[in-house]
Amino acid sequence: MGCRSGTTTPASSVRTQWGEPDLMGVWQGPKLGATPEQDSFNLTQLERLYRPEARAKMTQISATDDPAQSCVPQPFPRAAVLGGPIQIVQRPGMMLVLTEAFHTFRYVPTDGRGHQSNDYLFPTFVGHAAGRWEGDTLVVDVIRFRQPWLAGSGDRPTQTSTGVWPTSEALRVVERWRRVDPDTLEYQARVEDSSMLTAPWDSPRILLKRLPSNQIGEVKCLVDDPVTPPASYLAQFGR
Repeated sequence: MGCRSGTTTPASSVRTQWGEPDLMGVWQGPKLGATPEQDSFNLTQLERLYRPEARAKMTQISATDDPAQSCVPQPFPRAAVLGGPIQIVQRPGMMLVLTEAFHTFRYVPTDGRGHQSNDYLFPTFVGHAAGRWEGDTLVVDVIRFRQPWLAGSGDRPTQTSTGVWPTSEALRVVERWRRVDPDTLEYQARVEDSSMLTAPWDSPRILLKRLPSNQIGEVKCLVDDPVTPPASYLAQFGR
C-alpha cells in the first residue's frame, strides 16, 4: 500500500510488492459539471463536437432520458466527476475499481493482453477494459458500452444546451491513471465516438485525493425508493 499522508516519498517509489506503480487506496475527486457560469468538466468543447446528424437525433431525446435517472451504473469518465469516493484494489495483472456512487465495480486487466474479439464482448454498463503500463501510467482502453451518457441532464454549459449527452455503439474511452504523489491520483480520459462526434473529446485532468478510510461505503440508487428516488439521489452529486 501507499505511504502515510505527509511523507515526502516520491510517487515513483510507491509500488506494489510485485513492482507495479501502486494505485491502491480510497480516493475522492471534486464534483465537476457545467453551467453557463462555470464549465469545470470541459463540456463546452464536447457540445461543439456532436455531428449535425447526431444533434438531429438528440432533439428527439429528453433530458429525463438520462440513464442515471433509472439508477443505471455510470461509467468513467462521468463516474470520476460525481464527487463520490472510489476504491482501487490491485493484484498482479489486474485492478478493480469500486465506486460508491451507483455502487458498482470494474475489472481491469493490466497485463497488456488487449481485448478479445468483439464477437465475445457483449455490451455492459461500464464497458470492457484492457490495460497496459506506460511507465508509471496505467493506460486503459474501454469499449463495448451500453450507450451511456457522457454527462448529466443538469450539465448545461450554455444557455441553449439541452442537457442531452448520448453516445453510440462506437464509443471508446482511453483512460490514463497515474499516481502524482503519495496522496494524489490523476485521471484523464479521451473519448472517441465516430458515429456521434467529429473528433475525440478530452476530459480535464482530475485529481483525486487519498482518504484515510480503507473502504468505500454502500450508497444505493433505487428506482422505486419513495424516500430517495433517482432525482433526489442525483441531487446529492449536484446533478
